[in-house]
Amino acid sequence: MFLHVSLYYFMSASTPDETRPTASNEAKKRKHLSSRVNENSVREVSEDNSAKKTLGKADTRYWLQPGKLISDPRWGSAFTCKVQVHGRRESFPLRTKNKSTAAAKAAKIYGDVVALGWEAALAKHKPDEKPIRGALTGDLIREVSSLADVRPATLAGNVAAFRRIVAAVMKIDATKGRYARVSEERATWLASIDAVPLEKITPAAVEAWKLAFVATRTAGDETKARAARITANTTLRSAKSLFAKRILRFISSRLTLPSPLPFDGVEFYARQSMRYVSTMNLEKILAEASSELACVDREAFKAFILCLFAGLRRSEADKLRWESIDFERGLVRIETHAYFSAKSETSLGEVPIDSEVTAILRGLRAKEPQAEYVLAGGAPKPLLKRQEYRANDTFQRLLGWLRDRGVQGHKPLHTLRKEAGSLICQKAGLFAASRFLRHADVGITAQHYAAQKDRVTVGLGALLAPPKVNVIAGDFCLPSAPAAFIKEASKR
Repeated sequence: MFLHVSLYYFMSASTPDETRPTASNEAKKRKHLSSRVNENSVREVSEDNSAKKTLGKADTRYWLQPGKLISDPRWGSAFTCKVQVHGRRESFPLRTKNKSTAAAKAAKIYGDVVALGWEAALAKHKPDEKPIRGALTGDLIREVSSLADVRPATLAGNVAAFRRIVAAVMKIDATKGRYARVSEERATWLASIDAVPLEKITPAAVEAWKLAFVATRTAGDETKARAARITANTTLRSAKSLFAKRILRFISSRLTLPSPLPFDGVEFYARQSMRYVSTMNLEKILAEASSELACVDREAFKAFILCLFAGLRRSEADKLRWESIDFERGLVRIETHAYFSAKSETSLGEVPIDSEVTAILRGLRAKEPQAEYVLAGGAPKPLLKRQEYRANDTFQRLLGWLRDRGVQGHKPLHTLRKEAGSLICQKAGLFAASRFLRHADVGITAQHYAAQKDRVTVGLGALLAPPKVNVIAGDFCLPSAPAAFIKEASKR
């Protein structure tokens, strides 16, 4: 007993008390604090780090974070949540004002979408929203318009193409009044088309429209037939885009679409050659533009320069600002601004121009130092469903001037762009032309702008018709030809 007590006393006395506020302990504490080490315990630090980790959407705590639950006045200020899985996003009413309860419901909904799939989850948690039966043309247009991620003008063109086919299939008479922006005739015409059930626009009906569209516009003329086939393909492609898979997967829960879809199995006409063939006398046109157009119509002359020497599209020339021309480097920049959206991302970029053209533009700029846009015109308007040009009057005058000089076709201004692409292709090759024209793919350049302008022949004609042969008289026999050969050839 004494031994144990003595040993205990001995060990206690030999071990310093770490809790006793000695000078050594105080120094260690000050050193610890100055090192900025977390004063919390290991447990507290661990819990703090775990809280900062990203929470999964199946976790109730995720939905308790700020901004995850929305108070919706349509449901009496009860909470709603938005769930996104596999690229699809839907809103779910949670029907409670208690945030904890709403968070638990949101986590459950997310788990059901992942485990059961969208359709089963919607049927379970949104049973009141039934798909529309017998969807109409107008229903489709409304739903697609709310989801399509394209320019307003592009969407309007696609919708117009589909309505055109529906009207033809259903034999809905088209009157001139339908072209008016706001008119009773147009409203009636649109209402008639939008009321057509989609199930009536069958692939067989669309195929019949395609064939009839070309047949009624050809009259035995192959040139007209080619143009009609191109137009039919363009119309089909635009209308079919409303039924793209990336759009249908979002509207399948709200619309019951027919099966098969209107364009299932409908094939396009074989691609028609779009190869540009130059027919203009460019040297003569340039001489007259310099001596006449530049003197009598300065605005039309500027538009001519932009379309030919920079290869700009009409909308690009119309919205081009002086600040987008780099006079030092000889470049025209196509860039987005408040009133201009390029045809595509690849359409944005820099276009090099001749030094002489740069000098001309610099001189024109000096005459109007306060102007914002290169072409004079009305005030720019916000991006609309239809294309409107500020300098439309200028373009119309230039169109008339070009047609008077033999530049025909539906789009003489675009012909200037094609001519520029053809010249670049001839001098520097296909890829250089594609970069100059800012095409998305070099294949587009090859299809449209790779016309051959230089005369390249086999070069063996001299052997077939030597200099002494009278080709015009049709006398191909030379005096040196063997008599036996000539006699034998005459018998054949």
